[in-house]
Amino acid sequence: MRRPSRRLRVVLATAVAALLLPLPAVPAAADADTSPVRVNQIGYLTGADKIATVVATGGARAWQVRRASGGTVAASGTTTVYGNDRASGDAVQQADFSALTTPGDYVLWVDGVGTSVPFTISASSLYPALGREAMQYFYFHRMGTAVDGQYLQNAGHGHAALHPGDESVPCFNNWCGSQRLNVRYSWADAGDFGIYAVNHAVSAWTLLNLLEREPGAYGDGSLAIPERANGRPDVLDEVEFGSRWMAGLLPSTGLASHKVHNHAWSAFPVTSVDSENGLARSAMGPSTNATYAVARTNAQLARVLAPYDAARAATLWGIAKDAWTRAEAQPNVDYNESSDAEGGGDYGDSKNSDDRYAAAAELYLTALKRTDAALSGYRSAVTGSPHYREIGQFDWAEVAATGTLSLVSVANDLPAADLATMRANVRGFADQIVTTLRGEGYPSLIGGAQAYPWGSNSFIANRMLVLGVAYDDSGSLTYLKALNRAMDYLMGNNAMRLSYVTGYGEYSESDLHDRWAWGKYPGLAYPKGWLAGGPNNELINDPATPTGRPAAKSYAPKNTAPDAWGSKENTINWNAPLAWVATYLDRNAADLTGGTDVTAPTVPANLRVTATGTSSVSLAWDPSTDNVGVVGYDVYRGTARVGTPTGTSYTDTGLSASTAYQYTVRARDAAGYVSAASSPVTATTQGGDVQPPATPVNLRVTAAGSATLTIAWDAVPTAVGYAVRRGGVQVAVVTGTSYTDTGLSPNTAYTYTVQARNAAGDASAWSAPITATTTTPPTGGGLAVRYKNNDGSPTDNSIRFGVQVVNTGTSALGLTTVTARYYLTRDGSAGVTVYCDWAQLGCGGVRTTVVNLATPVAGADTYVEIAFTGGTLAAGASTGEIQLRLHKADWGPFNEVGDYSRGTNTAFADAPTIPGYTGGVLSWGTPPA
Repeated sequence: MRRPSRRLRVVLATAVAALLLPLPAVPAAADADTSPVRVNQIGYLTGADKIATVVATGGARAWQVRRASGGTVAASGTTTVYGNDRASGDAVQQADFSALTTPGDYVLWVDGVGTSVPFTISASSLYPALGREAMQYFYFHRMGTAVDGQYLQNAGHGHAALHPGDESVPCFNNWCGSQRLNVRYSWADAGDFGIYAVNHAVSAWTLLNLLEREPGAYGDGSLAIPERANGRPDVLDEVEFGSRWMAGLLPSTGLASHKVHNHAWSAFPVTSVDSENGLARSAMGPSTNATYAVARTNAQLARVLAPYDAARAATLWGIAKDAWTRAEAQPNVDYNESSDAEGGGDYGDSKNSDDRYAAAAELYLTALKRTDAALSGYRSAVTGSPHYREIGQFDWAEVAATGTLSLVSVANDLPAADLATMRANVRGFADQIVTTLRGEGYPSLIGGAQAYPWGSNSFIANRMLVLGVAYDDSGSLTYLKALNRAMDYLMGNNAMRLSYVTGYGEYSESDLHDRWAWGKYPGLAYPKGWLAGGPNNELINDPATPTGRPAAKSYAPKNTAPDAWGSKENTINWNAPLAWVATYLDRNAADLTGGTDVTAPTVPANLRVTATGTSSVSLAWDPSTDNVGVVGYDVYRGTARVGTPTGTSYTDTGLSASTAYQYTVRARDAAGYVSAASSPVTATTQGGDVQPPATPVNLRVTAAGSATLTIAWDAVPTAVGYAVRRGGVQVAVVTGTSYTDTGLSPNTAYTYTVQARNAAGDASAWSAPITATTTTPPTGGGLAVRYKNNDGSPTDNSIRFGVQVVNTGTSALGLTTVTARYYLTRDGSAGVTVYCDWAQLGCGGVRTTVVNLATPVAGADTYVEIAFTGGTLAAGASTGEIQLRLHKADWGPFNEVGDYSRGTNTAFADAPTIPGYTGGVLSWGTPPA
């Protein structure tokens, strides 16, 4: 954030001086789209949702999509009246022409309202160059080295090095004594030339996360930068350059400097590099969160850089560990905003726990990859954090979600249940984002009842990133379609009638608050692919951003950039998520191009190590399925793809002895769709004499149902997995010490044995056998309800559990005839509310009703009835997991101890205390008496 009083004084002084100078010529382009019919000014993919916003009062209006050339009507319909859009104050209607999938150039005409700008419906990517153009922003803003015009969109923006003197800057007011810090080689943070640890960290994380999730994006030679053709991905080169200064923030002892900037605000515009470089400049005082920022950026860089430059990666790793140690020694030192110089933003932040968690996640992942001796400490810092598994809105000041997003993006050895919860939390937050989108008149991801913050477009872009991660995890087109609709907002379907991305759209932003670019404007156009900050009514401290306007219209007009830092600023942490989402949309465009195959294969299951040698690891997995057909698999060692077999096994060779490697597998179909990654498996190559693990003991039956049996055994030291045999046939390999066998026959005896396996693949002898017998199905048959406890505490203010309904009969069931009842005690008079957090069949397909018993019984005075809105359940099929969460109306605590339907099992098992009904007839379980 910028400090209002200081910066306002400087801008007013600049404005007075500007009155003495000739004003730049105003470009001929209109400020904004004059039509009340708002569309994505670029266009729509054939299979995307296509919903225009129409500013109009009164009743519904007829609309037509017409060919841009010739006016032929391609589609028609009637608008849906939305009403008052809270964020903008506009009365709006919506025209949904999603059914039109024929590629071409069109306009949308609305009766009595007007005609939109032309747009395209395309069967290929709409933004093939935007990701690269967004990445060029970072080269444009390099400091410490000359910016060469040959690498820019317009060579006239090239210049000599800005602030090469950052190689030796003093500590402001001598906070670190007479030391001088080397912070040369960075990116200018925003419209000014300050560099800020916390803001740089989230920007670098975003770009490196893009690389870790999409290793093929921006490979060597793909970007216009001097380092191209050096054998490293270009996005890595850009981040490595821009982050070199971070290590220099650390003095000889103690915490890192919070930021580096001038003692006075730079001129606007800057027309002389020499004059800018002559300004006094210092490293401001220290903070804990800046020190964690140094740790996490260098740890992540060390991890990604290691395959290309092991020596440099080792250096960065040492810096990361040192910064972590320093921050741990002083965990709550907040930056003193009143003790710095005039010419920079504050970036004050009084909460450090999220910074610690984000840093711990990056150090843990890198320590795991490097087999560092400090691994367990970093892992404990992750799992012991109050932010563990947390997902929500993130920005420079709130970074917990970046830690969790790294944990679901990079293979690791955290408990599978915890990783599953993280992925579910990602999907849960994505569901909230989709709900917000569907509730707005314009396709904004910010709810209309709240203020639009400084950099609102970056908030939207970060939420788009979450939608992308959720789509990768689930394959649900709901998330991908929502991501595309959010791009509609950025590309012109918004209350300002403007594309917020420079160079994109007939009416696009053309000038932003950037000192160097404005100095060349309008003689040189602003580069394409820069994201404007966006409407801001939360903190207005500039003369140009209007006050007293609706949130979505609190945006400064054209050619006001020098005075409009509150809404028209550009920054590294806004263009980084733009690069992420533009790249993601381009690489996933094929999923929304209307082909017959739009479904990714299922995730490969049961990935296992079948053999190891001193230099090889052999893997196998169960085959995936696809609506058309699986054509092959991608095998990843860490984040690197090492094999593309067509079958369900692969041997990785050329490995080092006595070394641990982690693998995941993705399935591919003929249309190019790729599944989410399998659960990871770790294998250690052999390196000499091998010792098999001990034989598992104490096999026991822990649960029995009519179609399931659960067995458990004692953990074996050195074992990383266990094979389970039913009779003489191996039926599973698991990492835990229990296994639930499903699909069994009622009232039948089965014999099991278990074998332990270590990381090298060495196997123990098979255990002594145990025999277990399934139960007789309850009266009614044909149905089973399974349950698992998702709530560790029985006395908090929520009840959380998962249920599955299984058709155990021989014919399909109509789900509208099926119900299940979860019995509980309310522990008071407050009402109970039920939330569906996630369901495999979609929460929209689940209906819940809370019923209070007329006469309480032991363990229950209330039940939640779970019903379904449609669909069928094939014989032997399951609804999949349904995650439910209960709260009281007053958010008071429950006491679940003794509740009739509650169990303590954390894996799914038959639950006869949750009775199931078919057509109102009891078909499963026993109600409480």
